Amino acid sequence: MSPPNDSVPVAALVRCLRDLPNYVVLRNEEDLFGNLERGGDVDLLVGDLEVAERTLIRHLGAPVRIIRYSYVTGYSYDWGHVDLLPTIEWRGACYLRTEAVLEGRQISPRGRPVPKIAHEAVISWFSSLLWGGFFKERYAEEIRQAVEIEGSALRQTLIEVAGKKFGLRLWQAAVDGRAEISAEWARPLRRAVWGRACLTSPVRTIQRSVAFVIGEFKLRLQPAVPSIAILGPDGSGNSSLVNELVHRFAACPFGNVTVLHWRSRVTAQAQGDEAVTNSHERPKRGAIGSSWRLLVLAANWLAHYWARWARLRAKGYILAFDYTYFDVVVDHTRDVYGAGTRLGRALWWLLPKPDLIFVLDSQPDGLSPPMPDGPALDLAQQRHAFRALARQLPAGHVFDGSSPLSVVADDIQRVIREWMSNRAAASLSAHARIDTAPTLSAAGSTSVPTSVSRGDRAR
Repeated sequence: MSPPNDSVPVAALVRCLRDLPNYVVLRNEEDLFGNLERGGDVDLLVGDLEVAERTLIRHLGAPVRIIRYSYVTGYSYDWGHVDLLPTIEWRGACYLRTEAVLEGRQISPRGRPVPKIAHEAVISWFSSLLWGGFFKERYAEEIRQAVEIEGSALRQTLIEVAGKKFGLRLWQAAVDGRAEISAEWARPLRRAVWGRACLTSPVRTIQRSVAFVIGEFKLRLQPAVPSIAILGPDGSGNSSLVNELVHRFAACPFGNVTVLHWRSRVTAQAQGDEAVTNSHERPKRGAIGSSWRLLVLAANWLAHYWARWARLRAKGYILAFDYTYFDVVVDHTRDVYGAGTRLGRALWWLLPKPDLIFVLDSQPDGLSPPMPDGPALDLAQQRHAFRALARQLPAGHVFDGSSPLSVVADDIQRVIREWMSNRAAASLSAHARIDTAPTLSAAGSTSVPTSVSRGDRAR
């Protein structure tokens, strides 16, 4: 697969910002395009999210990935990421009114609307403090400038956001040049912000909080990124391929790959056996023993998925497995069962499965000529089982494991990107009928925006 176009479409972004009504650029406006080149993103607070989305898609085209939270919608392209925020909030508690920020906006020397200094300082200060519980040192200078230039406005904004007692405490820390001490107050500050939001607008705060919970739940049920499984016979190079995908996606704005080694942990918990290199050396399990093990493995898989993996996917991480519960069901030569495979296939339909399954069909060297029994027979059974699995699933893909690693990685990367693009298109269709065709020039030909090199996109 040829590398994606990684240049920032400066001209298209400029047109988009020019046509976008009632918005401000949050953070890094002075180096907007340079920040994108370095792997950053564009944060826009908008008065009307639907209008802003239509404007964005009209000028920049359909994104590769869309993640919709209740408080922000993220649009990821090959060249970078744009966030549209309808509110400034923490888990439903709107601590700074969008209307107030938009009404008080100023025009930067570059001609783009930005929040006034006091609002910008509070937004930068509180974003990391409320969501992450830490203070970003790079915003210390911004807070200091707000104290010097708009001190009274900053003081009043802090009181409005956190109440008089806590607001004055934060104000004094800013005046003393010790805003970083606020990291120690993260928990009480969250309570203060929440209490102030409830006092100011109880109905809206409850509604936004419910929307936040529902949004998080939806992202776990229908994440914007896939989970994938790299499967194949012993020695087919699964681990090497997974590592290559991690390296490639580390430079992509639309998703990082997180490797999950489920096999060793579950085997240790459910079986407690020592590692065995040859499956024929394992003792044969009876129907009761193998059925019990399958139930334990299925329960473990289910618990891990909803307790941790679903949350990672909701945050935009592509999960990559080199061993799954479904290996156990399909490739029973690795875990010798009695009558447990029927139960395993029945459980198959009840468990969350990888969205994309890639099977490497290859035969390691040194296993030919085949013997009537032993490793070669094991390998033949495994290859047959995995090919059958790929045929059963609409998301199953079989690749020649003897092909160069880069070629297989290209094909898998293209399939993953297509999956996310289709999910993004479905999200757009569900929210509005948006024309995603590229902008045409007056002559009717597709316009090519002026671009700058994105450079290193590692985030």
